[in-house]
Amino acid sequence: MSATARATASPLAGALEVWQSRDGAPTRGDRLYLVYVAVLTVLVIGVPAGRTVIGALARPDVIPYLLSGSAPNVLTGAWLALCALLVLVGAVRGPALLTPFFTVTLASSSMPRRRALLRPFARALGALAALVTVLGALMAGTLVQAGLASAGEAAVFSAACAGAALLAGGAWLLGEIAGATVRRILAGALVLAGLAAALLPGGGLIGPGAALPGGSGAAENGHIAALVLVLAGLAAVVIGALRLNRVRGTVLLEQARRWADATTTAVSGDLAAAAGAFRALPTAGRRLPAIGASGGAGPVALLRLYARRDLVALARTPERTVAAVLGMLAAGAALALSAPLTGPVRWTLVAGAALVSHAAASALVDGARHGIATIGAPGLFGQSAGRQVLCHLPVPLLVAVLAAGSGALPAVLSGAGGAPGVTAAVLMAPLLVIGRVRDAAKGPMPLRLTMPMPTAQGDASIIPMLAWQADGPLLAIATGVLLALGAGIGPAAALIAAGAMLAVLGVGAVTRMRELQG
Repeated sequence: MSATARATASPLAGALEVWQSRDGAPTRGDRLYLVYVAVLTVLVIGVPAGRTVIGALARPDVIPYLLSGSAPNVLTGAWLALCALLVLVGAVRGPALLTPFFTVTLASSSMPRRRALLRPFARALGALAALVTVLGALMAGTLVQAGLASAGEAAVFSAACAGAALLAGGAWLLGEIAGATVRRILAGALVLAGLAAALLPGGGLIGPGAALPGGSGAAENGHIAALVLVLAGLAAVVIGALRLNRVRGTVLLEQARRWADATTTAVSGDLAAAAGAFRALPTAGRRLPAIGASGGAGPVALLRLYARRDLVALARTPERTVAAVLGMLAAGAALALSAPLTGPVRWTLVAGAALVSHAAASALVDGARHGIATIGAPGLFGQSAGRQVLCHLPVPLLVAVLAAGSGALPAVLSGAGGAPGVTAAVLMAPLLVIGRVRDAAKGPMPLRLTMPMPTAQGDASIIPMLAWQADGPLLAIATGVLLALGAGIGPAAALIAAGAMLAVLGVGAVTRMRELQG
């Protein structure tokens, strides 16, 4: 039977005919050309870029970390933490996701949901596996470049990373299928397992760390570990494909609409609103009293009242709170590990830690966002917007400092990190919380930035628009770099750097709030 006859016989023949005849529908030649461009891009850009990265990593101050006895433990712990994060991400954007049109037309039709969701599920897992495999190949390639591993060992480790990525993809799908309680229990168990794998002797033998080549001693049976991970990953993919019928229609439609709205908003240039579309709604602790009597008068009672509100808000969105704490922990550990390093590797770690901390701080400043949102509204609570923002700051600042410090201290105590990294982590976390408050008071993009800027190379108006959108992450990177430089000189220099960035971020937040009031 021909494809046309099969489509005519299908109960979805009308929808398929409309979709295939739409404007801009890709032909077979278009798909082949896309494959050709992808392969050419990998060969012309990807391979040289990978060699450049490997050459930059094969340094005397980086190789000891890959050869240390704790490297397999850290790698396996990071993999389990990634699985926990993907379980939580599955609640807002799962791997089996269609557009709203296909969700309504296919997933709610007589077609088996497994058949409708198989293609996006495979596409998402393929992208995740490719990303993790490339990262693993860069690590193993660094050891090969240094003459400490063979090409065969690097291939085995890359295969182990691919299998671990497929298992992480299974956890991602489980987060989309499972209910809130099961999802939180599973994420918590994976976090605890990651901590145990990272801290306990032999913890790296249960994950991709067991196949890490080099002098760690964990890769003696690396090919067996890689085989087990690949088989387990393939089994997770098959089981996940068979369980696609368990994805609830309400979850599918909600996530599809949220993703479509966020994509449209991001294309229009409002990245903050696009990120806000994925902000989780309160689902837990609904009976916890967030609003009540302050128990007295004065600033102490007011701060106590706002602290209770902020703590209840964090408890009502446990997924975001856990992700924020994990991000702060990872950023603190990265800053501590970067302290003994030099060159581009160190600053890459510092920039990455700053970006992760900047993203994690977003979940801690919802109270300050609410205070900024009341600008221009009637004063129903008896406090101005500025006063509300100030009262909402103590809890986020305390959580950020404790989480970043807790992530940096173990790295220093184990001998892998440096004490200046702890100083930089403890000072950077609260500054980026204030930076998030500044971002919340940003307001809409000025229309003057959208004016055409004709040049010999074309319209350059996109450059100021991108700069306006990226000022928060760029300031976060600048904060991390400045604090790392200051901490390397001494505590006094670190405090001076922190004071300078506090002035920049604080004045920026106050100025933007005044502009919103005006």
